Amino acid sequence: MAKFELYHPILTPHYQLNWLTQFKVKDINALRQRLNIHESMIETATYVNREMSTVMNDQALTWGISNKQQDDFIGIVNLAPGDNHFKTAVLTIIRVNEDDQDLVAEIQAYMTKFAKNQLQSSPLETKLK
Repeated sequence: MAKFELYHPILTPHYQLNWLTQFKVKDINALRQRLNIHESMIETATYVNREMSTVMNDQALTWGISNKQQDDFIGIVNLAPGDNHFKTAVLTIIRVNEDDQDLVAEIQAYMTKFAKNQLQSSPLETKLK
């Protein structure tokens, strides 16, 4: 299996995907508080550490998303196995701007190809948050 830690940064036509550790915890926390209003900065830091651990252990991939033009944090992408061996995969996209359909379309198209070519995984189930 591929070493997941090598999959960064990933560049799409309009976005850059990089490890969560490359973004400010306060920005990640602000996004995560949409899902859990009481999440503290410490809980967000724990989340970042846990997600990076899954990457380093080749269990799942999680990236922060930035816009190439402004380099602002605009979301989180997670690619996780739908089964034990990545024969199927689940793509989760959490967006700062919930109406950003361009981001969803571009990330979903890129990750569908990525999952197939790099992980030999298909089909891809997508969850939006």
